[in-house]
Amino acid sequence: MANKNTLTNGSKVSQIELVYYGPAAVVPPNLTEPINTYYCFLAKPLPWTDNENPPVPTTDLKSIKQIFKNMFVVKQLKPSDISPVIERIDWTSGVKYDYFSDEVDMFEKDANGYLRKIFYVKNKYDQIFKCLWNNNGQPSTLEPYFEPGTYGANKIFKGDDGYKWKFMYTIDTGLKLKFMDNEWIPVAIGSNTPNPLVTTAGIGSLDVINVVNGGSGYDPSNAVVYVTITGDGTGAAATANVSNGAIQDIIVTNPGSNYTYANASITSSLGGNSSLFVSTSPVGGHGFNSFSELGCDHVMLTCQFEGDEGGYIPTDIDFHQLGLIVNPTTRQSNPSYANGIIYSTTTNVVVAPGADAGFTMDEVVYQGSSTNPSFTATVLSFDVASNLIKLINTSGTPAENSPIFGLNSKITRTLLSFDTPNFAIHSGHLSYIENRSGVQRSEDGIEQFKFVLGY
Repeated sequence: MANKNTLTNGSKVSQIELVYYGPAAVVPPNLTEPINTYYCFLAKPLPWTDNENPPVPTTDLKSIKQIFKNMFVVKQLKPSDISPVIERIDWTSGVKYDYFSDEVDMFEKDANGYLRKIFYVKNKYDQIFKCLWNNNGQPSTLEPYFEPGTYGANKIFKGDDGYKWKFMYTIDTGLKLKFMDNEWIPVAIGSNTPNPLVTTAGIGSLDVINVVNGGSGYDPSNAVVYVTITGDGTGAAATANVSNGAIQDIIVTNPGSNYTYANASITSSLGGNSSLFVSTSPVGGHGFNSFSELGCDHVMLTCQFEGDEGGYIPTDIDFHQLGLIVNPTTRQSNPSYANGIIYSTTTNVVVAPGADAGFTMDEVVYQGSSTNPSFTATVLSFDVASNLIKLINTSGTPAENSPIFGLNSKITRTLLSFDTPNFAIHSGHLSYIENRSGVQRSEDGIEQFKFVLGY
């Protein structure tokens, strides 16, 4: 017998919650150990073969291990560096927006990963609205906005263009600066998750009832016009706004509660041919949980590197690769997760002074013979004043008081001492990789990276 299944948007939403709350959560009985720690890494000072067209990252085990070897720094992402995000849709005059319906998959995506149903917008004040009616498929010409006196019951904005918009939330200024760009806008998870036991809406309310066809011949002065509501919930009530014999609008006086389905119709001894559309709200009511109601299935993580980060990163190098590691460890914290703000992942070698110019960036250094070396590494940087070499891509263990050779520079120095990184290279899950043409670092430069992960 064949089986058919689907992964719902709820599973994606719950995964975003795990990512968002992970760094701030704890695992008993150790109340200081986070469930998830995220680190941003920088790697690969050497350019690509075609540096203008970097290759697509590969995830075979050999490539993953090489990425770890090419890292030179990792920096922790704090809870404030993580935010759920949704597709940015700016309200634009003349666009036809889709209205919310409980009979339609509002989160369906096209082949490029964009929403097929454009049912929410951001206005110029960074306020987010959900469309509850589009005037029978007409374009929107009045931008919704939220301030006292501009909305009706349940924070629903009714424009002269016939649209009905539910106010959802206003983007926090701090979140806007950090997480909003041309493609994404932040959405706060808040304290609510779908729960019929904590709101008057329960399983679902009827916030709007919409007129599909106004009919004709209605005369409220001679025959009462009733709005008849049926369904499995209770309490919903509404009145009809009649003009020129037709039903112009339905005014919901009580949205009711605990509806999973509902129907509405006009009853009157005079007039006829009208039709109405009604949709039940999400569990808890429209606006109860913006995070799930807007179908959030992406999360943005940001990380910023400034200058040398207190001596952790050279400022005279390029890098061509970056990404994210989840739950790495350190020699000090093992087996618990790493919890430091920043770690250097280089092996630091001090060599004896010399009259030469020193080792060159990106060259291979080695100990032993060039054909059978006991230790090899790549130079990330060389400090002439301190004779300190920062090395990546190491193989083998360096030997103190033995010569170390530069393959290209032909320089020979005596290796006096070395320190291996506290960070446990190859630990944790390498969860995201990005190849770039190259980023030039500088002493006063700031690099800010935004990673958007979809589920």
